[in-house]
Amino acid sequence: MEPNYREFANFIKEKGIVIVERKTHDPASGWTGKNMYVRDDNGFLNKNGAYSESTTTGTIDLSGNGYCFNSRDIAGKYEEIKKFYALNNLTTFEDFSVFIQDVTAKEAE
Repeated sequence: MEPNYREFANFIKEKGIVIVERKTHDPASGWTGKNMYVRDDNGFLNKNGAYSESTTTGTIDLSGNGYCFNSRDIAGKYEEIKKFYALNNLTTFEDFSVFIQDVTAKEAE
């Protein structure tokens, strides 16, 4: 399912997110591309909810793997970015409780 692109663009603006492009090269195939890493004023956003000063294996990359910036992958990236900020906003027990409810698997009755 494709995200609402206007909503995603506004989210990027609201959070002060910038996209950092870095060239990438696959020596096996000779293919070149660009990683499109996500960062804000605090650093690069990582899938584990932590910031880093430089890109790591877990840094959120809008291009997927450096070669695939497409609509199929963007929906998942938007969700990753929203989860990143949700993890960073867990400051109270109430926030944590909502988070736990969101990640708890519900058994069929």
